[in-house]
Amino acid sequence: MPIFKLKLIEQRNVANNTIEFRFEKPEGFNFVAGQYGGLTIINPKETDKGGNTRRFSFLSAPQDNYLAFTTRVQNSAYKRMMCSLTPGGEIKLAGPSGNFTLHEDVNTPAVLIAGGIGIAPFYSMIRDCAARQPQRKITLFYGNQSMSDGAYLNELMALEKQMPNFKLVSTLAKPPADWQGETGFITHTILRKYVVDLASPIYYICGSPSMVTALQETLLEMGIEQERIKVEDFPGY
Repeated sequence: MPIFKLKLIEQRNVANNTIEFRFEKPEGFNFVAGQYGGLTIINPKETDKGGNTRRFSFLSAPQDNYLAFTTRVQNSAYKRMMCSLTPGGEIKLAGPSGNFTLHEDVNTPAVLIAGGIGIAPFYSMIRDCAARQPQRKITLFYGNQSMSDGAYLNELMALEKQMPNFKLVSTLAKPPADWQGETGFITHTILRKYVVDLASPIYYICGSPSMVTALQETLLEMGIEQERIKVEDFPGY
């Protein structure tokens, strides 16, 4: 697997306890939206039993002239070291890897189901489709605790306006009083409300392991064939 050194351009807050890291893109580097890379801290000042490498989905689209990743900030040595990076600081990237990518047939609808930070690969996929395959029919179900937890919600709403075949269904467990979207968790009721022909799409689920397992079971109980369900989870660290 190729190994690259990435130089940090900037980091910025994108939601509660959520930071986006943008790095310079190595010349000739290519990946498919939905893939991931392993990021390794170089000579960390501290470490713990979790080690110095973590897996991150590419947040940036393949067309971007930078590589971006986003993560929840948690109390681990790895996250502290990553957050301590300043512009010009370097990190190692191994990749790209993974096959959590959109199916080739653009005439088959895609249903994307994201919980929290699981939005990362889907954000890359949707932006890639906006650039290359605007005709592809995509429905994104995006669940968060609150508005302030929803990374890239504004950007996704803007993409929905420019992409006639993209539908965003945002649901909040703790919505504000003026919230116009869905409330609670993503359930079979919400899925049935927005997916008219349940048997037609390919389904993609990304989020915490418990969320991914629960929604995979929900889809199977709804009669969705196993081979039409693709999953990716983000373990906490």
